[in-house]
Amino acid sequence: MDRTDRNEKDDTQRAKLIFLLLAVSVAVLLIWSFVAASKARSERNMAKQELEMVRQDNAKLEQMVKDLNQENEALKKKVQQLEAKAKTKPSAKKKASKTKKASKKKST
Repeated sequence: MDRTDRNEKDDTQRAKLIFLLLAVSVAVLLIWSFVAASKARSERNMAKQELEMVRQDNAKLEQMVKDLNQENEALKKKVQQLEAKAKTKPSAKKKASKTKKASKKKST
């Protein structure tokens, strides 16, 4: 009878030990999952912040492009106006220079 009591005690101690080992491993896995979730959450928040910064930068760059395009169009219009003026002025200068040359020839 002594042996059966010992075997039963050993079996109960083994069962307790197995249960405790399982409980410890579950606790370790739970703690690890909380740590991993916290890391993932912080990385997600950082990514969200970076995304918002990139969106703001994109909006600023789009506005700069629009402004530069408007400035470019204004400069193109000025160039066209100046080219138009340049086309009309040389003909007037040529006529004036021809008359000056003719008057110089006559006076000599």
